[in-house]
Amino acid sequence: MMSLLLEKHLITVENRNRMKKTTLFILLIFISRIIIAQNILSINDNNISLEEFKNVFYKNNNTEITKEYLDEYIDLFINFKLKVKEAESLQMDTIPAFISELDGYRKQLIKPYLKNQEFDDKLILEAYERMQYDIRASHILIKLNEKATQKEKENAYNKALKIREDILSKKISFSAAAKKYSDDKSAILNNGDLGYFTTFRMVYEVESAAYNTVVGNISTPVLTKYGYHLVKVTDKRSSVGQVKVAHIMFKTGEGANENKIKIAKQKIDEISIKLKSGEDFSDLAEKFSQDRSSAVKGGLLPMFSVGKMVPAFEKEAFSLKNIGDISKPFQTDFGWHIIKLVERKEIDSFEQMKNDIKQKIIRDSRSQLSEKALYQKLKKEYKVKNIVSSFVDLRKSAVKKVSIGNWSGNYTKGSNILFTINSKKYIVNEFIDYILLNQKSGSDFDIMYQDFVNSCLLEYEKSMLHIKYPEYKTLLNEYREGILLFDLTNKKVWKKAIEDTIGLQLFYENNIDSYLWDDRIDATIYTCKNLNTARNVKHHIFRKNFIKDLKDDVILKKLNNDDPLTLQIMSKKFIEGENQYIDKIIRKKGLAKDIVLDDKSVIVINVHDIIPSAPKKLSETRGKVISDYQNKLEKEWILELKSKYKVVVNKDVLYSLIK
Repeated sequence: MMSLLLEKHLITVENRNRMKKTTLFILLIFISRIIIAQNILSINDNNISLEEFKNVFYKNNNTEITKEYLDEYIDLFINFKLKVKEAESLQMDTIPAFISELDGYRKQLIKPYLKNQEFDDKLILEAYERMQYDIRASHILIKLNEKATQKEKENAYNKALKIREDILSKKISFSAAAKKYSDDKSAILNNGDLGYFTTFRMVYEVESAAYNTVVGNISTPVLTKYGYHLVKVTDKRSSVGQVKVAHIMFKTGEGANENKIKIAKQKIDEISIKLKSGEDFSDLAEKFSQDRSSAVKGGLLPMFSVGKMVPAFEKEAFSLKNIGDISKPFQTDFGWHIIKLVERKEIDSFEQMKNDIKQKIIRDSRSQLSEKALYQKLKKEYKVKNIVSSFVDLRKSAVKKVSIGNWSGNYTKGSNILFTINSKKYIVNEFIDYILLNQKSGSDFDIMYQDFVNSCLLEYEKSMLHIKYPEYKTLLNEYREGILLFDLTNKKVWKKAIEDTIGLQLFYENNIDSYLWDDRIDATIYTCKNLNTARNVKHHIFRKNFIKDLKDDVILKKLNNDDPLTLQIMSKKFIEGENQYIDKIIRKKGLAKDIVLDDKSVIVINVHDIIPSAPKKLSETRGKVISDYQNKLEKEWILELKSKYKVVVNKDVLYSLIK
């Protein structure tokens, strides 16, 4: 009894397993059919998915979708794919010129993807928010050489810190400290005053210190590529926006003597008097201003915001309230000026300025922050594992020589793994190659290693773009196929039609009836200023009947001596519809009836010949023949490709696009 129950149980289990396997098998077949069903086209063993087709179709289509339209479009798509397939079969995608061209496009395409977008967006917004305010600040610079050692950096930092402490404890004023200690030599003249400025006018670190420090306070030492800065904020105001002014200037220049300054002052005062008497600013600027680059434009200067001009010039420009206001004469280091307000502009909206700010960030030191943010993002996204023992061994062997830029690269453990990014391994020799290429006096081994890891991370990210971003993969493939299509079509059709002179001549002769002139009129049209000019022209035409060498240039030169528009002449063979005056005359040889226009000018037409329809010479219609020959070559080529490759279209999937 027990054995019977056990046997039944085993049979039941086996049946259940069979049912599961059968169900799974049916499900797999169903899924595979769905997958196959979503292939809209196959060319030999190459399947093109509906999704790929849709990417192209919807990008180039905004008309009503019908069966007829889809049939027409799929034919063009098939022709395109056939050409690409043929190019691949000819291994044109392995030619160095193709690889180089595609790589150029790839480098451009990847740029938007190699960013920490969240960080970049914050930088753009930060810059716009700062633009709403102008800052006035002073600074003290403790200069550092780019190759400064860590000890030198520490000394400079401590010096800046000590100066700050002395100022805060009122042992010395900021302006006196700037004169005494600042390595910015202009501090002797301006007490370290930077004037008013806004975003992108200073290096980013100084700008940030200024915008993040309360008015009246002094920042802690800020490191830039120039050294350590102390920044004191003396004012913060709402942005004055931008102005456009015109100016008249008499130069003095730095170190000018009193006499030169006096003469320039007398001249600008004379200009001021002329302006008050009502003379035109632009005319006076053009005649007298010694800034000749702007004088020719009536004294106009490009629009500017704070921090762009010298402080004295800015102060006068932004103090003018109304368009057309003119300043009193004022002096700068460059000379004496008078300015006129031409335009005033407030800060645009964020959306209007976003792209401009983005471009400025690319050119600004902020771009380095953006790059660092990208590396931080990649390190979080990918698992970077350093093999500490490999790094330590290499460092011991190379660090000293690398610092003076002459390490030979001799190392016995070059095949050891140095680090991994996910599962990808990077060996010591790869880093050694990087060192040999980039080492110089003052190189820091640890920084070089970090830079190398970052460069590898970037390359790894590039290798993953086609997986992470399907739209990038699609776009790159479009460029790839486009280059292949162009190169092969150029070889088989476009270039061939131009270079195959025998084939072109034969095609022209076999299709000569397609290249006929319409009936034409060989005529000369004389456009005469008035009736008297028309009489002189007709007399000239009469003389030409007897003097065969008499040219139209003779009458043209004679009548146009005082006015170049007295007579205009045009000779050619005209077809119907080409010239309104030719279309109005009776088609016979000789002088046609005069045509008098509303402005009293007269059209005289001399018909030389009536030319019946005839074949055009190849030289007269070469462009059209080449185009037609190219079409013939392409049609023959497509037929050849369709016989070479098996093309299957899934019409059900194609017509599913009809809505």
